[in-house]
Amino acid sequence: MNLLQKILIRRTFIPVFLGMFLFPLIMQAQLQSITAFSEYSTTLSKRLDVKNADAVGGGVDVVYSVAENVTIGLRAGYYLYSVSQTDQLNRWGWRFWNDRYLNKIQADMRADPSLSAMIGSVQKMDLIPVMLHCDYTFTVADNLTMVPTLGAGMAFYQRRLFADETWTKVFPAAEYSFTYSFRNFAPAKKGNPIFGTAGVTVRYKLFSSVGITSSLHYTQYLETKDRFGYNEFIFTNESGFRLGLEFFY
Repeated sequence: MNLLQKILIRRTFIPVFLGMFLFPLIMQAQLQSITAFSEYSTTLSKRLDVKNADAVGGGVDVVYSVAENVTIGLRAGYYLYSVSQTDQLNRWGWRFWNDRYLNKIQADMRADPSLSAMIGSVQKMDLIPVMLHCDYTFTVADNLTMVPTLGAGMAFYQRRLFADETWTKVFPAAEYSFTYSFRNFAPAKKGNPIFGTAGVTVRYKLFSSVGITSSLHYTQYLETKDRFGYNEFIFTNESGFRLGLEFFY
């Protein structure tokens, strides 16, 4: 059996196995609620010399009741990370920049002393996590419940980087300086690492069909060297705070 066949069997078997496991639960499940939420996340253990990487985002959580006090849910969202990484422009591995363009910038300024450049860089990361979770609900008081949660899923990320260039040309005879700016965009880095998460949600029911929620959670990304884009993923774990508006059915 060659490598391609092994990959195809693995990618086919896992979804089929999960479907066989979840199908009986889904058939018995009843839609309980849909929550729209916003979230702030902060990374804990960072990788690849990343100094800061915090995110804002939001998403939707669809929850089904499968037994008394037990629910399962499907959650998906979008998060935008602002990333600060040591020497990020040079370490991106951008061959056009490292092998050709940086040398041209330096050569142009050596050839023309009236020409100068300021080079900066900006890095962002888009993250779309999709996960299944299982919850257990404890009643704390009238209309107030606490919900511990365990879940797992896959996050689809795209890291983006651009060089921010500001050039100035001085014309001494005219006592004039001309300045212009532009951006050079690097090839994106992508992947889909696997994660597990644990957290707790506090839910308060305002009306029979509407409630508010607040959640704290911890997420751990699994180390999968050379697979799922993990080598270029910038952190191993994070914590988040979520606020949501819940609609009951």
